[in-house]
Amino acid sequence: MMAGTKIYVTGATGRLGREVLKAIPEAIPLVRKPSGLRGEVVTEFSTDALPSILRDAGVIIHLAGSRDFLDMKKAQEGNVSLTWRIMDAAPSSAKIIFSSSVSVYGKRLAKLPADEGTEPRPDTPYARTKLEAEKIVSSHPNHVILRIGPIYGPGFEEYPKVLGMLRDGKMRVIGSGANHIPFVHVEDVVRVIKSSLTQGRGVYLLVGECLTQKEIYDIAAKELGVEPPKKHMSATLAMAYSQFELARTSILGGKPKFIPEDIAVLSSDRVFDCSKARKELGFSPRPLAEGIKEMVGLLGRTK
Repeated sequence: MMAGTKIYVTGATGRLGREVLKAIPEAIPLVRKPSGLRGEVVTEFSTDALPSILRDAGVIIHLAGSRDFLDMKKAQEGNVSLTWRIMDAAPSSAKIIFSSSVSVYGKRLAKLPADEGTEPRPDTPYARTKLEAEKIVSSHPNHVILRIGPIYGPGFEEYPKVLGMLRDGKMRVIGSGANHIPFVHVEDVVRVIKSSLTQGRGVYLLVGECLTQKEIYDIAAKELGVEPPKKHMSATLAMAYSQFELARTSILGGKPKFIPEDIAVLSSDRVFDCSKARKELGFSPRPLAEGIKEMVGLLGRTK
């Protein structure tokens, strides 16, 4: 096929997708139902529909997928089957930019710091299907796979919840607090996606400053004008609490305060080397203290 000229985005209604559209306004959102996005194309993402939609694609930014950490069937459909259909329909000349996750390495990294060559050890249905989707994407001649850390920033409601608990003196340090947590700001990710339109090939890690759990709480508490948490809870007890919350809300409704994946992220010790993305894609993550200050400002200081 001749090289296309259009940029298509899957997962356009998601939190990352909407930020990508702000940075790349000419991109065409692919959506399952009308959402009001400018220029959107409504599709069921079927093998019949996708080839005609993507025939003129120059770039496909594939952000859509399932974030189900417990249900393999949902994760398989959202991350693997959907990726197969998109890749089957993609012109061979198109560039594919795929949002993967550092979860493919698992919670116990094969080495510290991990880099793109570190052995993946996926330990959830989400992580296993993301790694499988990576393999599908990597068969395309022109691809960029972004292994992204836990994203924070405006619109990511998990973090105001934690900040609110810190502000109200209800947060506990999980374990010793000496473990490193790999967050990355949504705007830093978006800048790399935009630069990937014309740069890069292969796999890249996108993780910001990896501070310890205790350092993160200390920074946030200072911004909130409160004392950092002094009480600790074992990772085992915190995990049991999150599983109870998950079971309770599945019966009674509502959202759990924490799910097991949240506890795993907060209690695991993970550090990553992102020098490849810095060198080839211009990745320049902001200091985590700057990002925390922004999030506290969004939360407000009043109880």
